[in-house]
Amino acid sequence: MSPDPSGHLLQSLLGNPAFRCWAEGKCPEDGPAWNKWAEEHENGQDILRQAVEIARAVPVRDEHLTDEYIHHKVQEALQAAKRREQRENREGRESFFPVFVSGWNIAASLLIIAGLCFALLRIYNHTQPAATAGQPSRLTTPALKEVANTERPFKYVQLPDGSSVVLQRNSTLKYPQAFSSAKREVYLTGEAFFEVTKNPDQPFFVYAGELVAKVHGTSFSIRAIAEEKEITIAVKTGKVSVFTEQASPTLLLTRNQQATFERAQARLVRSALKSSALLNIPIENQEFTYSETPAAEVFDALGKAYGVNIAFDRNSLAHCSITATLGDEPLENKLKWLCTILEASYTINQDNITITGTPCD
Repeated sequence: MSPDPSGHLLQSLLGNPAFRCWAEGKCPEDGPAWNKWAEEHENGQDILRQAVEIARAVPVRDEHLTDEYIHHKVQEALQAAKRREQRENREGRESFFPVFVSGWNIAASLLIIAGLCFALLRIYNHTQPAATAGQPSRLTTPALKEVANTERPFKYVQLPDGSSVVLQRNSTLKYPQAFSSAKREVYLTGEAFFEVTKNPDQPFFVYAGELVAKVHGTSFSIRAIAEEKEITIAVKTGKVSVFTEQASPTLLLTRNQQATFERAQARLVRSALKSSALLNIPIENQEFTYSETPAAEVFDALGKAYGVNIAFDRNSLAHCSITATLGDEPLENKLKWLCTILEASYTINQDNITITGTPCD
């Protein structure tokens, strides 16, 4: 049997760094060149489209791919195909045969994509250099840490970079023990409020179902419940870029703006809000601005907002007051500023915080 030229071209595209840069949206200026490539090859448009879908489903990153990431992307691709099939079924009920064929084509295509995703993982891993004696292998990936809130109204999670997450009940967050130098990535199922440590050189990504949020440092809420029809993100402060893996446009959200991904239509919609409150938890509505406020009152407010227990000597702080705007900074940054003002110190043990210091005059 002669080799399949379409398959060869597809593999060559996926292995081409310049193509992947364009397909992943990092080199948009190269679009005319790749459209010309498609015109010069037999079935070029179809091959290019398939390669773009695969490249976006499983981008080859600077760091190696994890099984968790591959599984996440394959599931997104399968869900997208299912939605497309449902749309075609609704639109073509009057003609049974075309719908039947279309459904099988989608299913077959996604099986191929899923297989290629895992093949790409194997190829990528096997092409990495082997570890030398005494050095850790680049292929050794620490498992993602998983935090689930199954009992409390909301739970505080501190990420490796100091970012704060307030996790709603029946929600789960997964993240690495340490972020890579290039980017910070976390995976959310359910609902959470984020305050991200500012670092323009290390963008922060939240993967929530089909939705991806990219930020450099801001505060926002996400609602991504598996069985619901929509995924929603609402921005409290700063800016968040929101997109999906299905070739949708990227939406830039600012303060009091919301993006909703409608799963049935695979549509991403932006809207303005009177308030950024999405999850109805205290922290969404607090500005953390204080003017000669008793220190004990400030710590009590922080404990309530983040769902943490802050222990301190009330007698020592009885004559202490705070004038400050703490804003959308993560909890640990707020504690640093407060303790600097009070000439105190703090320790954090999960959701238990202890403040120690000398009495105010």
